[in-house]
Amino acid sequence: MFFKAASFILVLNLIRLSFINCTNHDDDTIDSFLCRKCGETIANPKQFAHHQSPLALKCWNETLLNIPKVKIQLFQNPQKMQFNVVTFSTANVYAHEQAFSEASWFPGYVWRITTCPRCHSHLGWKFQPVNFNHVTHTEHETFVGIILDRLLENKHTDSVLLVPDSYKS
Repeated sequence: MFFKAASFILVLNLIRLSFINCTNHDDDTIDSFLCRKCGETIANPKQFAHHQSPLALKCWNETLLNIPKVKIQLFQNPQKMQFNVVTFSTANVYAHEQAFSEASWFPGYVWRITTCPRCHSHLGWKFQPVNFNHVTHTEHETFVGIILDRLLENKHTDSVLLVPDSYKS
């Protein structure tokens, strides 16, 4: 019983903090993308980078994070899975070590799987020049492609409520 009461108080405090945070945002935290699965902050508008691929099945612009004309590209992998991808100069993701050149959507680049640093959910890919090394290349030559469906704009998080497991029936 004590744990349920403590959990209830914790939920109330989180709701109160959420309300306070909604009214006291800094400019840097108002617009950002979060991992749709766990809520980790992944990227902000300053990190958008427009890398056009000749291999995109479709390409269009949308307003994302209050930035107009953000390029979204539709790609298909060899398994026929399709992804709407947005590119960023950098992002808060974990890039796995192994790089692949097969089926790269950006000619001249290899790709590495990227995951959320908190929940390890697959978010997209990090692209780097073929033969990339830290001696002859810089991180400015790399970019990240993130699957748009795996992200959530933080302005939409006020409609997301996590319920503690102890309250689920």
